[in-house]
Amino acid sequence: MANYLKDLTELMNDSVTNKVGLFNAEAAKYTDEAIREAFFTILGEDKLTWQGFRNHKNEIYTVMENVLSVNLPMAWEESPFYKQFVDIKNGALGEANEFIVEDNSILVASRFSGNHWDTDRQKVTGKKSFSVSTEWIYIRVYDDLERFLKGTATLTEMLNRIQKSFQAEIDSRIFAAFNGISTYLPSKFKETGSYDRSQMNDLIQRVQVASQKNVILAGTRTALSHVIEGMSAAWISDSQKEEFATTGMVLENLGLPAKAVVIPQTFLRGTYDFKVDNNVIHVLPESSKLIKMFYEGDVRARELPPQVTHDMTYDSQVQVKLGTGVICGSLIGHYEIV
Repeated sequence: MANYLKDLTELMNDSVTNKVGLFNAEAAKYTDEAIREAFFTILGEDKLTWQGFRNHKNEIYTVMENVLSVNLPMAWEESPFYKQFVDIKNGALGEANEFIVEDNSILVASRFSGNHWDTDRQKVTGKKSFSVSTEWIYIRVYDDLERFLKGTATLTEMLNRIQKSFQAEIDSRIFAAFNGISTYLPSKFKETGSYDRSQMNDLIQRVQVASQKNVILAGTRTALSHVIEGMSAAWISDSQKEEFATTGMVLENLGLPAKAVVIPQTFLRGTYDFKVDNNVIHVLPESSKLIKMFYEGDVRARELPPQVTHDMTYDSQVQVKLGTGVICGSLIGHYEIV
């Protein structure tokens, strides 16, 4: 049975990531049918029954856990935003919850008259190690598994919904971290007011000097629209205009010595209020992954039977454990547009 579950997991991974559909769109529906038939083989019958699910639920949830363990991190690996700003450690790959950052102390080369050793001494503190606190997050659904086994929904659709829900929650935590990232910045690294290109240039230069790196501008599509509007249209190529309109990323802002990356917007849970500030543009050193995330890689799934739900339905709950934090190894800029 172990090899059978392994083969089924691999087939589902290919289906969830649409690898089958990339080669043959028609083959995807046959993959879903093969997955459904495989579950019927696990159940020992061609339909979902109370006893069949009760007797074989462990195998079903093992497959769900294994599929999500592989596919959940893929969204981070393929995201331009995560690649640019999020330092991810994955416990499933043997990585430790430890993040190393350069100390932001600056050594000053002082002048003196020479011919003696009576000078001021300075401490070289080097690098620092941090870890982030982790906690469990969960998704709880009902009915989806039964609809899949009856053929009215595919398992790929169910797992995609669960995965997207997890990703929305993780994204919300990551993006919200930017809201308070400027709390302890010196006043010289903060600007407030209507957007002004010369002030943005000055802020970019300060971050460049402090970090000795090129600079990335980060903000929501709404926030970055001020940068676009503040430039002469003659400085922006048609391809860049089209790219910003469709993907939200400007590869190179002519007129500003920086590139721009969109922070995807998200809602506060249970509301239609935006969680990421639409009026803030962050000026960040390039390749400085300020957000630290540790993903333990331990996906846990189980059912909540009618004895718990009290309504004769089966709930499926999936949990993962992770943590996020913000660690700035260098000064950054914060431009609030009012």
